[in-house]
Amino acid sequence: MWPGYCAESEELVLRLFGACHFVEQEMTLGLTRFDLAVGEFGVLIELRLSGPPYRLTPTQLYNRLLVTSGGMTGRIDKLENRDYVRRVRDPDDRRSVLVELTEQGMEAINTAACAQHQVEEHLAQCLTVDEKSQLTRLLRKLQVDLESHNCCSGGSA
Repeated sequence: MWPGYCAESEELVLRLFGACHFVEQEMTLGLTRFDLAVGEFGVLIELRLSGPPYRLTPTQLYNRLLVTSGGMTGRIDKLENRDYVRRVRDPDDRRSVLVELTEQGMEAINTAACAQHQVEEHLAQCLTVDEKSQLTRLLRKLQVDLESHNCCSGGSA
């Protein structure tokens, strides 16, 4: 074997990759009926969950969705072209822009979110409520640790 090899860690990472693959496939497939990409759905759901007046800055959106500012701009542009969101001046800071959910966007996300909820329930149907909570806590712990070590930048943890 190799120095520092840990079979449990390797299996964990392989299971995460496998689960992510199937979850992404199912989520993507579920959204095709609504002509939405997963990333676009993410923007709409974040705006919807933000509560009235359903506005966030592009920076808040890309930080919440873990994408680059350029990637977020592309998503917002596509959603704006479909009249699902609009850019409005921030009333508190005229230099800043907010992304706001439109009435058409609200209808789209309400319908798509209900359908995606069914997909999510299907994906997790083999787990009990307690198991879902435990897995969520463990994955949150792992994600927070990975983010704190900035693992994706090539640095060591």
